[in-house]
Amino acid sequence: MFRFPWRRKALLFVLFSAFIVGLYLQPGVAWSGLTLLLFLCLTKVHSLLLIFDLTDRAAPKHVRTLATKRAHILSPDEYGNVSEDSWDRHLNAFIKKTLLPEFQRRKIDHLLTGDAKRHLRRLRIRINRIIDRYQSAEPTDEIDDLMTGREFELYCHGILQAAGWHAALTPGSGDQGADIIAEKDGRRVVIQCKFYNGSVGNKAVQEAYAAAAFQDAPFAVVVTNSIFTKSAHQLAHKNTVLLMHHTELADLGGRLNRLERDAH
Repeated sequence: MFRFPWRRKALLFVLFSAFIVGLYLQPGVAWSGLTLLLFLCLTKVHSLLLIFDLTDRAAPKHVRTLATKRAHILSPDEYGNVSEDSWDRHLNAFIKKTLLPEFQRRKIDHLLTGDAKRHLRRLRIRINRIIDRYQSAEPTDEIDDLMTGREFELYCHGILQAAGWHAALTPGSGDQGADIIAEKDGRRVVIQCKFYNGSVGNKAVQEAYAAAAFQDAPFAVVVTNSIFTKSAHQLAHKNTVLLMHHTELADLGGRLNRLERDAH
């Protein structure tokens, strides 16, 4: 991929001027300069389109987490204030940590350095549109902010029953961290339900893992309406605990199939 020098603007100006003058003096040279000018412009356009294409392919992989995070960050505080700057900072961090390495691999990251603020703003707008499309396509559910933890357990229990699982709610004491024990096709799964406003951390993973061992179940699951911390994902991967958003729960069987394939 052609890399533009830092003096690109001056070079383009010189080439354009040479074309105008060359039309009168040397038409052949003028048309050669115009061809080079078009090549530079088209290469830049192609690189920008590649950046947008990579964004459109990468963002959907994280759209559920992004949508949940946006809902949390843009929720009004106790005074009714909403911090859009915090969401912009979060998206900037997402772009730099998740998208930029791919831009660098394709050698197109230099396009973001000329006017970084403008390009980051364009990418934030694009990612927000991806989130909006995802949320518009998502079926509405019965989750609301006033739901209690036990009501969330009942909600998850209903999803499992509808998906063909024989699901039993635990009594709430002496269950060693298990909220639901589900069985289907010879599989026994211990599920811990976390209805949170914040991120779900390591403790939930540890409790689900211990509850599965206590219940002699080969599978442990933590399901939440929220998101998981990075350390929770790391611990879950190490201990083969499945972390799920409540909208994924109907596909528990499919997720377990993929978990078994990855483990082998």
